[in-house]
Amino acid sequence: MTYRDVLAHIDEKPGGRSRATFAAELARRFSADLTGVFLESSLLDNYASVESFAYMPPEQIDRLVKEHADAVLQASEEARLAFEATAAAAALNSEWLTLPGERSEPMIKLARHFDLTIFPASATPAYGIHRLSAAALALASCGPVLVPREDVKATVGRRVLVAWKGTRESARALRDAWPLIAAAEDVRVLKVSPHGDDGPEHLLQRHFERHGRPVEVIVDRSDDLAASDVIRRHVAALDADLLVMGIYGRPRLQEFILGGVSEEILSDPPTSLLLAH
Repeated sequence: MTYRDVLAHIDEKPGGRSRATFAAELARRFSADLTGVFLESSLLDNYASVESFAYMPPEQIDRLVKEHADAVLQASEEARLAFEATAAAAALNSEWLTLPGERSEPMIKLARHFDLTIFPASATPAYGIHRLSAAALALASCGPVLVPREDVKATVGRRVLVAWKGTRESARALRDAWPLIAAAEDVRVLKVSPHGDDGPEHLLQRHFERHGRPVEVIVDRSDDLAASDVIRRHVAALDADLLVMGIYGRPRLQEFILGGVSEEILSDPPTSLLLAH
């Protein structure tokens, strides 16, 4: 398995430019085609439910709508130029798309057509108010979502930590991350098991060995720390530049109310993340 087509959310902000550079390097590494996507907003979509908007004179509404559209277009052009320059410098086959961003569905449907989606922890469309999280995108798109840190370096995946729980979500994340894992310099698999429910780690070790991938399986039995804190500690110890994890093994609402590893890691990522559900 490899990544043949990569989708990256790009905007006009400094983080968007960094993401373009990162996405181009990743696509070049895997000889993949790269598509950049910009999320637009509409003033009327943003504020259609605000009652005061309906009482404005029509000419004022028209002026505000035009000013908003002009600002979005300018932001889109800035993002496109930065993306195309970066893709050209990396000699990539590339494409540029714009999507309405005031609903999640267009971005989710688009992501389903790519091997890998690069997306910030959360994003809003240009001058918009709707927020889409990388977690929601991974949940609904059924594909891997890579969340680079804001200060991400050009390369990610040299030192990889896989958070393993033996669940469907963990297995999916491992498989989705395999192109990065196969090329990594150092890979560790972490299982947080304070109650001694280890499971057959030798099968996991053998799975890696069959792929010619040396790996160290770590079983951490710490019972004085939350699982998310244990993961953070091992990320720091390895100096991992990528954490691979399946998200929301429990119902999302239950994690949101009761707390859980997914919510706690996503709220403050310790490094770049590859998420899958």
